[in-house]
Amino acid sequence: MKIFLKKLAFFFIPIILYVIIVLSLDIFKIFKDYDTYYNQDITTLNRTYVSTKIFLKNKDSVNYDSFIFGSSRSQAFKTPIWKHYLPEKSVPFHYDAHSEDLYGIYKKLEFLDHLNSPINHALIIIDREVLAGTKKRLNHLYINPLEFNDVSKYQFYSSYILANLNPRFMIAYTDFYFFKTYRNYMKNYVRMDKYPDTFTPIFNDSYYGLTKEIKEDSLVYYNKMKRQGVFYQRPKASALVLKVTNNEIELLNKIQSLFDKHHTNYKIVISPLYDQIPMEEEQLQLLYSIFGKKNIFDFSGKNNLTEPISNYFESSHYKPNVAKIILDSIY
Repeated sequence: MKIFLKKLAFFFIPIILYVIIVLSLDIFKIFKDYDTYYNQDITTLNRTYVSTKIFLKNKDSVNYDSFIFGSSRSQAFKTPIWKHYLPEKSVPFHYDAHSEDLYGIYKKLEFLDHLNSPINHALIIIDREVLAGTKKRLNHLYINPLEFNDVSKYQFYSSYILANLNPRFMIAYTDFYFFKTYRNYMKNYVRMDKYPDTFTPIFNDSYYGLTKEIKEDSLVYYNKMKRQGVFYQRPKASALVLKVTNNEIELLNKIQSLFDKHHTNYKIVISPLYDQIPMEEEQLQLLYSIFGKKNIFDFSGKNNLTEPISNYFESSHYKPNVAKIILDSIY
């Protein structure tokens, strides 16, 4: 019996120690509450989770009533700038997510509705990738918080436990955590930017550190990006045609119903992406039919905004000056 217990202890003690380490480090900041979630983190956090925690922390004192939804591309639109186009007493919040999709936008609106939060104004930033995502995701970077009621506690926490069990990630994280030295093998696991992104604690805007790097020497920056193939030759044909699906139609109609319920003044912007691939006509007609043509603003394809390389940080994200031009044109 003693031998069996020793073997059992030998098996479980490392697991228990590992769990204690994971809980104490809380690498992805989901086991504890934080006053500040963004503090020069070396790992990427779940943006939906963090944004939701920030919203819940401040909603009763700040009284948000206006929201920007979308992927990280929506971060070109800053709440202090958007506020100039809204009624004087409006209080905006940037409720974006990494690689946001249509399902994620709907769940955020549904969550706000369940809290009886006013949604007086909404700015939704979409593109072909956003419309393509119509189902919940269970990856630790994209899984919804428990407050959204679409995943179980087991699904939520196990996604992070599994992420922590990735040996390559843990080796890279531990190495950098203790020795503060960035090594090439860490590229896919540890964030080490020349200038880290910064975040506003109340309105949840993100300001890219690349702005400072470009300001230092834009010519050097863009030449480097060209050499690395980040800014590729255009036009680039779309690999797939974005077909309208029943799930997409259902989610768009649910979003419209929530807007009707809250009497929301909303605008939907189709992003001016570097790839210059235009939004499919079938998709445009669907958006027009559900939301009305006056509320849809299509900046996709080849145009004055997508042509200059200087309008982009890289091939995925356009700059705030582009968003300002868009806001001027739609309000």
